[in-house]
Amino acid sequence: MTDKAPQQERGLHYRLAVAVCAAVAVGLTMLLVPLIVGILGTGAEFAALYAVVFSKWGLATVTAFAVAGFILGGERMANVFAVIWGTHPVWARLGGWLEEHDTAAAVLGWALVASVVGFFWYAFR
Repeated sequence: MTDKAPQQERGLHYRLAVAVCAAVAVGLTMLLVPLIVGILGTGAEFAALYAVVFSKWGLATVTAFAVAGFILGGERMANVFAVIWGTHPVWARLGGWLEEHDTAAAVLGWALVASVVGFFWYAFR
C-alpha cells in the first residue's frame, strides 16, 4: 500500500471488516439468486440451487470470498462484486463487442449453457 492511504485502510480492523462484508454480500447473493430463478422458472431449479447453497459448496464459497476480501481489500472486492452482479463497465463494453461479432457471441453463449448444464449434471448424479 502507498503511504497516502488512510491509516484505517492499512490496519487489521479494516481488512476484517472487508472480509465480513464480503461474506455477507456473497451469502445474500447466494440466497437471492435461487429465489429469483424460482420466481422466473419452476420449483425444481429453486430446490436444486438451494441444495447447493446450503451444502459444503455454499460454505466453501462464503469462506473463499471472506478470505479474498481480507486479502484484496475493499476497493478490489467492490470491483469483484460489480463484475459478478453485472454492474461493472466491462459488461457494457463486452455487450457492444458481442453485437459486432455474432458468431463469437453464439459460441460463448452455447459454451456457457453447456458448462452450467454439465456442472449440474455432474453435481446431482
